[in-house]
Amino acid sequence: MGRLIFGPQGRRSALLRTLIVAGCASLPISVWAQPDETEGGEVSAFSGGIFGLGSHPTFGGSAGGVISKYALALFEGSYTPLGRYTIQPWPAGSTVARSHLTDFNVSFHIRVPIKHSRWSPYGIAGVGLLWDGLRQETVDAQGVAVSYHWNQFNAGFHTGGGVRYYIGENWGIRPEFKVIVSKETYTRASIGIFYVVPSTWP
Repeated sequence: MGRLIFGPQGRRSALLRTLIVAGCASLPISVWAQPDETEGGEVSAFSGGIFGLGSHPTFGGSAGGVISKYALALFEGSYTPLGRYTIQPWPAGSTVARSHLTDFNVSFHIRVPIKHSRWSPYGIAGVGLLWDGLRQETVDAQGVAVSYHWNQFNAGFHTGGGVRYYIGENWGIRPEFKVIVSKETYTRASIGIFYVVPSTWP
């Protein structure tokens, strides 16, 4: 993966990242719903943890559209505070004061057809952009402490799987496991709540 780094930056990138992730969870677009339907919609919110870049909490949301009876496309945004870890092996972890990772991706859920009204398992394949905003603290040649803000951008490939379990007719829970392959490879385990939006809504 190539590396693009922009800096120094202010705190505005962290605010922008938060606003974008919040918007992903509330996109009012048509998405998929029940296992046998080809129209309708779904929005969801989730939380969990990532592993492989240390262990850190993560949260986000998604919304998307049906492309066939067995495939759903979702646009997803998630946010993870990484502490001193970064998606790239630069700068040195000892100089990183704070690191925040935002993942924007488009993932395809490939449904596994089973004869059960409540369970709907799926596989995942997708691509995304990983945005790691970090603050570096170091000492210059005169011994003065200096703080820098940097943005690191990398492409990422998403794979894994999950299952939708319908608690009610139009909502349920969605446990999911993902592997994200980028400059660093890490995993994400999460559980979310999804809501089915009818094709005639609003």
